[in-house]
Amino acid sequence: MIPPSVPMIIAGTLTGLSVGKMFVAGAIPGLLLGLGMLITVYILSRQRGYPKGEWVGFRVLLRSSRAAIWAILMTLIILVGIVGGVFTPTEASIVASLYAFAIGLFVYKGFRLKDLPGILLESAIGSGALILLVGLANVFGWIMTSEQIPQAIAAAMLAVTTNKYLIILFINILLLIVGTFMETIAALIILFPPLLAVATQVGIDPIHFAIFCILNLMIGLTTPPVGVCLFVAANIGKVSLAQVSKAIVPFLICNIIVLMLVSYIPAISLWLPSLFFE
Repeated sequence: MIPPSVPMIIAGTLTGLSVGKMFVAGAIPGLLLGLGMLITVYILSRQRGYPKGEWVGFRVLLRSSRAAIWAILMTLIILVGIVGGVFTPTEASIVASLYAFAIGLFVYKGFRLKDLPGILLESAIGSGALILLVGLANVFGWIMTSEQIPQAIAAAMLAVTTNKYLIILFINILLLIVGTFMETIAALIILFPPLLAVATQVGIDPIHFAIFCILNLMIGLTTPPVGVCLFVAANIGKVSLAQVSKAIVPFLICNIIVLMLVSYIPAISLWLPSLFFE
């Protein structure tokens, strides 16, 4: 939701929508999403009695920030590189990997060269599971495309109603379900154009539609059984997918509440573009 958003770039490429407008439109929904999860964390922490750390002062905070500057720079390199057109998102992942290797080895000294084979093996195992997951999700996408299921769903929606608010509800339900089974980019490529046609027919602003559509599919990254982020988190935390899926429920509820706000209050996503582009 926050630039540089690859799904927004893909949506713009597919339909000709302004990527710049989508970047600006996604700012407030992205911040709302973050705020909602902060509130969820606070409530869960109070309910479960998590220990409360003591405030250590700005001096310690600044000292810790200086220690983290090299890690923060990696994010800036990726953002500036993609937005500035220096490299593609795929190339950015290579640059980030090389940067992380150099900083981890020579600056933070978190590992030694002899640890490299084990690190590569662990990364290969984790990546292999994700690639298999994405591959199977793309097979599901191919079946949907070959059977023209998205076009049939779009026609069925308009046959049932032309009420804008009901159409938004139908689209949200559809994308939340699809997000549990299909990889995000594949779902976007297959479903975005026909659903955009439905949205514009009932008077939904295309930029507004793009934002709540992409937000839907971002939620799909954390919904089992094909939640890619769940697999990554479970692999990093060395816990089972079942444990992560159970723990994610309060955050999913929070995300769906934000999704409903963004879907039914167009000003949340359209106010900033109206200031910058009109």
